[in-house]
Amino acid sequence: MIKLSIICLAYNHGPYIRQALEGFVTQKTNFDFEVLIHDDASTDATADIIREYQQKYPHIIKPIFQTENQWSKKIGICKNFLYPNIKGKYVAFCEGDDYWTDENKLQKQVDFLDTHPDYAICFHPVTVKWEDGSNNHDEIFPKPRYRFYKKTLTLADLLKHNFIQTNSVVYRWCLQDNFDVLPDGIMPGDYFLHLIHAKTGKIGFLPDIMAVYRRHSDSVWFGAGYSDEFFIRNGRAHITFLHEVQKQFNVDKSANIHSTFIKTIAALLKKHDFKSLQMLCEKFPQYIPQISEEMLYLNSNLKYARKLDKYKKICIAVGCIYIIMSLFLIWYVL
Repeated sequence: MIKLSIICLAYNHGPYIRQALEGFVTQKTNFDFEVLIHDDASTDATADIIREYQQKYPHIIKPIFQTENQWSKKIGICKNFLYPNIKGKYVAFCEGDDYWTDENKLQKQVDFLDTHPDYAICFHPVTVKWEDGSNNHDEIFPKPRYRFYKKTLTLADLLKHNFIQTNSVVYRWCLQDNFDVLPDGIMPGDYFLHLIHAKTGKIGFLPDIMAVYRRHSDSVWFGAGYSDEFFIRNGRAHITFLHEVQKQFNVDKSANIHSTFIKTIAALLKKHDFKSLQMLCEKFPQYIPQISEEMLYLNSNLKYARKLDKYKKICIAVGCIYIIMSLFLIWYVL
């Protein structure tokens, strides 16, 4: 009987995927486990390497191969293709460009959860490896202060910030077939999954460093918080995440939403991506008035105010767009 399921997402991870797969199949456990790995129509050798391991370890490696990229279609890969196939009582995660370094990782974490039934999550520190050489030494995440110097944590701690690296976590899986609690189009989805599970029990920390998280420019989360490209790609999804956390966990994320909204708008304006800007404002009209008031305070003589009547259905959103555009043009001229 499968006791633990490993979830792995892969896309163009040719240089890395073999190391991830080796980390899975070399685990020493007294229980059976499976690897549910999804290849999202990779254009490199990723799928071929997965097939190689599937042939060697057919009882462990259970792949799903796409012929068309699902992520680009905004289709929830985990909810639609992976979670429904989970057989394990416990679930671990590791993306195809990360890897595990301890062959006893799963056994240690499952032993902990087996002997601590009031815990829903077990995690450990990881080595952060900078693939592009931008940092000349590896780091350990999380630092003790980032997890509040605790070995037992709660949902309240996790709502302050995410101290759990995804490839370190093992959940006492609580979703079963109830995937509707996971909203679509959010980023980071793993953080939301941590929060959902933390509602059901405590969070346990093991001190052993048992995995490596790679930082590289092809990562979806690369440039988070500062890169225009990040906000262009992921700004709306991150605002959606913050909005859902605020709604489902009754915490105030208005400052984070406001900051992300401004940075996303600025990035989209620089790229002249007015279609995405309009979509953002239409999706979250409730956050426009505050931003509009700030812009009006900064610039009372708007060049584009007369055009508002052309867009009655989204007048608030377009008002915000033109306000920011005018400021951008003034800044550009000066």
